[in-house]
Amino acid sequence: MKSNMCLSPSKIFQVNLKLLFCVLLFSAVKVFAQSPELNVKGEEAEKVKMSKLLVNVKVIGNIAYTTAEMHFFNSGTRQMEAELIFPLPENVSVSRYAIDINGKMREAVPVNKNKGKQVFEAIEHRRVDPGLLEKVDGNNFRTRIYPLMPNGERIVIIGYEEELSALDKNNLGYQLVSRYPKKLDKFQIRVSVTGSSTEPKIAERTGSKMSFSKWNQSFEASIEKENYQPEEKIVFEVPIQNNAPGVLTQDVGGQYYFYGNAFTEGITKARKIPSSIGLIWDNSLSCQTRDLKKELDFLDSYFQKIQNTKVTLYFLNYTFEKQREFIISNGNWSELKTVLENTKYDGGTRYSQLSFANHDQYLFSTDGLSSLSENSFPKTKKPVFTISSSVSADFAFLNYTASETGGNFINLNQLSTENALDKLVTTNLKFLGIKENLLITDFFPMGGTAVSGSFSFSGISLNPKNEITLLFGNGDDAVLERKITVDNAVQNTNQVNIEKLWAQKKIANLELQYDKNAQEIETLGKKYGIITKNTSLIVLENIRDYIMYDIIPPAELRAEFDKIKKQEHDTSLAKQKNNWENIDSYFTGLNSWWKKDLKYVAPKVLPRSKNKKREAYETIKGDPDAVMTVDEPVGSGPVMEIVQEDNNVYSTASPPRVDQVKFVSPVVAKTEEVTEDAPKIIELKDKKVGSEVIRSEVSGLVVTQIAENNTNSVSVVNVDTKTWNPDRLYLKALASAPKEKQYDLYLELRKSQERNPSFYFDVAHFFYNQGDVKKALQVVSNIADLGLENHQLYKTLTYTLRQWKDFEDASFTAKQVAKWRAHEPQSLRDYALALEDAGNYQEAFDQLVKALEVNYYGEMSGQYQGVEDIILMDLNRMLIEHADLKTGKLDKKYLDKMPVDIRIIMNWNLMDVDLDLHIIEPTGEECYYGHKVTESGASFSKDFTQGYGPEQYLIRNAVKGKYQIKSNYFGENELTENGPATVMVEIYTTKAGKTSKILKTIQLGKVKENDVLAEIIW
Repeated sequence: MKSNMCLSPSKIFQVNLKLLFCVLLFSAVKVFAQSPELNVKGEEAEKVKMSKLLVNVKVIGNIAYTTAEMHFFNSGTRQMEAELIFPLPENVSVSRYAIDINGKMREAVPVNKNKGKQVFEAIEHRRVDPGLLEKVDGNNFRTRIYPLMPNGERIVIIGYEEELSALDKNNLGYQLVSRYPKKLDKFQIRVSVTGSSTEPKIAERTGSKMSFSKWNQSFEASIEKENYQPEEKIVFEVPIQNNAPGVLTQDVGGQYYFYGNAFTEGITKARKIPSSIGLIWDNSLSCQTRDLKKELDFLDSYFQKIQNTKVTLYFLNYTFEKQREFIISNGNWSELKTVLENTKYDGGTRYSQLSFANHDQYLFSTDGLSSLSENSFPKTKKPVFTISSSVSADFAFLNYTASETGGNFINLNQLSTENALDKLVTTNLKFLGIKENLLITDFFPMGGTAVSGSFSFSGISLNPKNEITLLFGNGDDAVLERKITVDNAVQNTNQVNIEKLWAQKKIANLELQYDKNAQEIETLGKKYGIITKNTSLIVLENIRDYIMYDIIPPAELRAEFDKIKKQEHDTSLAKQKNNWENIDSYFTGLNSWWKKDLKYVAPKVLPRSKNKKREAYETIKGDPDAVMTVDEPVGSGPVMEIVQEDNNVYSTASPPRVDQVKFVSPVVAKTEEVTEDAPKIIELKDKKVGSEVIRSEVSGLVVTQIAENNTNSVSVVNVDTKTWNPDRLYLKALASAPKEKQYDLYLELRKSQERNPSFYFDVAHFFYNQGDVKKALQVVSNIADLGLENHQLYKTLTYTLRQWKDFEDASFTAKQVAKWRAHEPQSLRDYALALEDAGNYQEAFDQLVKALEVNYYGEMSGQYQGVEDIILMDLNRMLIEHADLKTGKLDKKYLDKMPVDIRIIMNWNLMDVDLDLHIIEPTGEECYYGHKVTESGASFSKDFTQGYGPEQYLIRNAVKGKYQIKSNYFGENELTENGPATVMVEIYTTKAGKTSKILKTIQLGKVKENDVLAEIIW
């Protein structure tokens, strides 16, 4: 057998790569969710699956009502929690959610989205059965299912309504996303179409035949399979009934809600053939699951239509870059097509990088999800046509943005190629509004809406009979009128909830400008039980939970709820924790500690000896059931006996502050060898410098050292942080590859690691440590595309971006987390510090005050209480560094300045993780949660065993020597797709009134690590 010693470096690389792929092939592979995705927390995750899916579809006119009953089964031996994320088509409104409670289905009720999260998590920590359904980015929905008992089943029902869009000139289209990653024990779908005189047709199948048959006054179809894996969408066509009643009405308290359809075929205007087209192709990670064939077929039909033009291709992901120009001649676009077919998808999405040149028109192929910047386009006078084949997309944004530029949104999932092409080559009519009618109010859609074929509308008539004139035009002038009669006497129906359809129509129009209309959208969502961007549906286990959290229950519990509320008034309400109740005591403690101005006094030194001394350390954790008591400080501290081995002379120093603890087993001491010599001080000499900042790279970090004015020599703090270099097979493969092949190898390795956030974190650090910052940022930005509104992944990203000084993107990711988790002081603090990094000092200060005063439920005290200590010191530091800050309502007593020499904070990104910060001082004394006050005068904050931390170490008068910063990782209760815990350590050191800051981010792997994260030489 030949050894590798005989092979060339390139051959060795190929051999190692083959071996690596053999290993990685056994890794779990998950694809992006263009179909429902089930994420399960904890060990035995593979034992949880969706076992049954029972779907019922009822179509009345152009409204489809879908109810999906999902059964989840846990075949494992552990209690589990699951999260289901699923996309829904355009124009869908979710208004039903139910979950089984004690064997009976319970309907959900609407709640403010942020309150729903707080209540769900508070109740979840009591180990009972809440359920929550919320809308996340785009058209995606998420439900959390807890608990899933061993060998047990939970049932979830979700119901939604949608307006069916025209698939082509003759048919409306309905689609059901039915791709699932695993086989279902049972799959069933039943469809009923009422009001159609022509038989509907199945356009796309799931691999088995499904056809409609006449039954009474409707057409029906069904599929029922066992041990079956649905792999395709189900799409069926409903013939448009031009002779169907145009309007349906409903009398609600003397107001007549109406909903209707009109048809506007035949009036179009051909667009001028563009001589220059800008094709913007979203090649971010989330877009690699686009239906590429559909998009290429659409482009082919367009180029065959216009024949000759010039196309400039741009790629958009983390960056926006021009690729090249292509000449389309006689419809031949093969060269461009080949480039698109071979596009590499990588990185998050930043719409903020977009810019428009001077092309005649733009085709923008994207899913509308900007994961790393706000969803917005720069202004342009040229039409932008947004195109999407993604099942998961932000349809409202794509529609509104295109219409604002004079273009159209082309949803290839709902349009035939012919109809899609029509939206591109012709100028369709726009709805301009209605002729003045003072007896019509709240009419939707709003003026300016593009119209193609079928056009639906809804409003309120103050009279039971009314006439409405709809106005359509190509510009501001009406070229077409359609008269509609509203007559409640003949159009009234109880088959359809017209008032709710009107509310859905209004919400859809208001969501086109969500930020402007957020409050009104929430009010409508709550009133009509419709999920919106800021309204969720929640199910609680018992009546007491509804009373405690002041949430109106479903009808079955309403009478009991009202009775108890009347008897108990507000005495049963869950109390929200007001941080101001604790702030004063935390500040008093900090201020009292600081004013003591503790300085370390070294113990008397014994006569010098050639022999080394040993100093014993012991770690003591209390046991409430112990039968023996000793007086000893809690935690780890020096045993105050120093033994000289030759002559058995003992010298005992006075012990530190004593707390009483109990223990059963004998203490096992750990020894640390020390010498009698004083610790070394590293002092950097500066040759006659003015006030300037000296930057040096330390293990991939930028360390800022401050030199004082008018001095020839100054002592500077030296901080050594450990380079992130985990032992990973894929990193070894990258390191052995030629530099020019490393990126392509990363893309190949990614195939088996696609949903693993640690993979992107590791590889990004690999490129960063090589000096390729641009590539590192692109790779790490993929983390933003791994989950929808996943605050834990965004925290990881924020930590890394802050460390690498990408302050703009860090501010955005931190802001998103603060929006999603507005009840978490830690998340608000993260946002404040990102703002400070970006130079927005006043906004950062105000955000810290907001973090200090945020309220939360008492059940969550373990996660949040204690962070006040850290935020108070953040505010204090900012007041020292920025004298012109406006302190607003902050009481003057909190403005006392308390500078410290060293301040160390450790944060982490996962909830319910037990991580500990340990500091080894130059004296050898260890400061941590069990030993909070040291002989050197240091102070330690609260021990967080549940939330995100942070934990903080403070010392006012630092002792000269080396400080070691360690993390102790006791593991986590939550092992999820979010990867292992990501830790960020903040190190603040102050010399001669000047403060420097260093950030260090790592991911912890093994349980109970005791890693040295950094060392400070003072």
